[in-house]
Amino acid sequence: VWIITIGMKSTSNDIDLILKEIGARVRARRKLQTSNYETFAEEHGFNKVTISRIESGENFTISSLIQVLRVLNMSLEDLFKGLQ
Repeated sequence: VWIITIGMKSTSNDIDLILKEIGARVRARRKLQTSNYETFAEEHGFNKVTISRIESGENFTISSLIQVLRVLNMSLEDLFKGLQ
């Protein structure tokens, strides 16, 4: 499977690696507030499966990601810095 992204070809494996890195960045920021993702989800009104999926780099919606980033006081710019 080839996906065109901003003039370059990427494999689904490349995208999986980016999603894993996004998840790792979100997890690291969340751990500064709460060590347990389930507690974080409960405290902020998120479904714990949603938090788990984001942090694991699994399929998630942009709207869910943005909501989590807002609670973490993390900008999209910070999240995506250095990712290609």
